[in-house]
Amino acid sequence: MQEVKRESVAWAARTLAWIEGHLYDVVSGWTPIPLADPGKPARIGHFGDQFDSVSVAPEGDLVALVAGPGTKGLLLDPLGFVEREVNRSYYQAEAYRYPLALFTLPDGQTGVVHCPHDYNRLEIEVAATGECLTVAEREPDDFFHSRLAVSSSGRYLLSAGWIWQPFDCLAVYDLHRALDEPGTLDDTSGGVVDLERFHSADISGACFVGDDLVVSSADEPSDPGEPGNLGKGSLARYSMEERRFTWQVRLPEPAGDLIPLGEHVLAVHKHPRLYDAANGDLLAEWPDLPTGDAITSIVWAETFAGPARVAVDGTRFAHTDGERVTVVDLQA
Repeated sequence: MQEVKRESVAWAARTLAWIEGHLYDVVSGWTPIPLADPGKPARIGHFGDQFDSVSVAPEGDLVALVAGPGTKGLLLDPLGFVEREVNRSYYQAEAYRYPLALFTLPDGQTGVVHCPHDYNRLEIEVAATGECLTVAEREPDDFFHSRLAVSSSGRYLLSAGWIWQPFDCLAVYDLHRALDEPGTLDDTSGGVVDLERFHSADISGACFVGDDLVVSSADEPSDPGEPGNLGKGSLARYSMEERRFTWQVRLPEPAGDLIPLGEHVLAVHKHPRLYDAANGDLLAEWPDLPTGDAITSIVWAETFAGPARVAVDGTRFAHTDGERVTVVDLQA
């Protein structure tokens, strides 16, 4: 695959987001980036440099801005005004990425899943109001939730977090079931996938393509593993319907964090690389767009790496290194 269009501009942006097809630097006060049909001028002030990661709801009605190694987050409306503040547990918060994902609830409202009380307790809320939909007596497993992502159908949630002594691993949940049985969010084995297949190596990154899981692993396994399990230094796709890996490829270098891009997957360790989600083939890469060395949820203060430098909109993505913004459009 060849990129169709590429544009760059010198611009000191750190929190990119596509909103209604326009590209903004959110933390600077909704500042439009003058690329790819620039958006409306900024209408609000600077939010503060502690906020360094951003995500947009599927319906585009809310934007989450969080302090990656901190405890504070903001939920903003499409004009950049604060709807509400959110928080997470202070425990080890300075060490790993803020766990929060926006998604569409079965009734069509935008929901937020995050950890407002304890590092290991996921809650589902109506994002705009804060109404908690998972109130129950709970006994969550000892798991540091991080890098949350929801499948495009709104059905499944993944948490690419970690357990002590630090080992990056994966938990997957059925969100529709969790709304009826909140306690299912407390069991990291979950019953949704055969997680033993994933525990033979540290999970470097994970995302959904449709409802399927695509995962990347670190070079060093925790044990040799068995046939059919995730191998070290691999990129693999797991079918949620068939409960098996449909393909797995060994990579010459770690893929790191993964981001869905159209029907493909963008790996963002050191620089963006585009893989075919149908078979794991490398389609394109951009070595001149640095994305940092993060390959784990534990990043300490180095949160300006991986997904924090990239924003996806359909089949195009924007990249920032803090000094220059580049938009790559594969279907222009």
